[in-house]
Amino acid sequence: MKRLRVMLVAVALVLIMAAAAYADDYEVPPGVKSPDEVDFGGKTVTIIRGALPADDERVELAKQLFNVELETLRLESADQIMARIMAGDSKYDILRTPHREGYFALVSAGMLLPVDDLLPDEFFEWLPNVDRYTIEKLKYQGNRYGIGIHDDVFNDSMMITGYNRDLLEQYGLPDPWELYLAGEWTYDMLEELATVISQDTDGDGIIDQRGMTDISRWEDVIRFAHSNGVETAAQIDGKWVFTYNTEAAIEAINTVIRWREKGIMGSGDFNAGKVGFIVHTHLAGIRHAKAAGINYGLVPMPRGPHADRHYYPTFSFWMMTLPVNAEDPEGLIALANFLYRPGLREATLDQFINDYMNDEQHFRMYMEAVENWRGEGDPFQYTAIWDNISSPLSQVISGQKGAAAAMDEIATVIQAQLDDLFKQ
Repeated sequence: MKRLRVMLVAVALVLIMAAAAYADDYEVPPGVKSPDEVDFGGKTVTIIRGALPADDERVELAKQLFNVELETLRLESADQIMARIMAGDSKYDILRTPHREGYFALVSAGMLLPVDDLLPDEFFEWLPNVDRYTIEKLKYQGNRYGIGIHDDVFNDSMMITGYNRDLLEQYGLPDPWELYLAGEWTYDMLEELATVISQDTDGDGIIDQRGMTDISRWEDVIRFAHSNGVETAAQIDGKWVFTYNTEAAIEAINTVIRWREKGIMGSGDFNAGKVGFIVHTHLAGIRHAKAAGINYGLVPMPRGPHADRHYYPTFSFWMMTLPVNAEDPEGLIALANFLYRPGLREATLDQFINDYMNDEQHFRMYMEAVENWRGEGDPFQYTAIWDNISSPLSQVISGQKGAAAAMDEIATVIQAQLDDLFKQ
């Protein structure tokens, strides 16, 4: 028995030394407590919506260093999360959720904890590019709510353009990638190339080969309009302002209408080789073309006349936050940053590269998108703001209303919604 006790003590010492060594490898972010400053006293911390890191050793060491138990709980709506907070069950929760599942409903109801008083500016500057810009984008009444890393190296919902290399070569057209490198990848250039590709290939008098895929749904138009440097609303001098009645927005909407009227945009199957361009997709979305054997290229969406650069709008913003009733917010922030560190999603990016890319050009293009993303994307999806813009925008696309008149009609209503949402 004495020998067994000695062996157990030796094993315990080895574990402690291993934990210390592992903790030494951990770079504590600016303004965040180190593991030795936090003790949860054996309480359970619940990760809402997200998963624990795949690194089991890190998870086990977190349990030991923070004296904590860890579990996950799948809640996928603001109502569910709000009910948990109001019931007092969320005092040791860490939320890892997408904005589309009710972020604005939660933050405007005072259900999330602002963290500017808990974390210094240096912490946010330390974060990876994607998380830093996401947290800035989702500020509410001037306050930041993100407490650490979620997307890490990339947001996989960034929108890009795919094109059929073989079709362009067939008609002796330039490679859009080369046009992009030369600073010539614009709306006008896309229209020029798409016009050549649009053909009646079987002689029946009907165009059966399109220059580009149809983006006539109102939500597609919203995503496309980013390429002209405009979103449904923008933060101007600290205030959210409706911007779909601006010249840039009207121009983007009317560009789609013109392309449809010319017949260069319309029904067609890119994956069947009968369309030149898929105007906006994301990396996982191109997988169908790869499976179909299409020789595709990747390029940013073309730059509109009002855009100062190429944009890569995302349709999902993920962020790690705390409930407003967090019992030990500084301890939870420390635990969250120990668990979810820089490099968290490098393996996921590697998988995307292997699964959806065929050559070096694909890789170069996507890494430029990752490096140049600055928070673009419309955060109001699945909110009343999108509800109120959907019908008028659909009427514009179908030709029932003019773009400028329709957007002016709803400007006051949506601005009032923004003012109410942000209490501005």
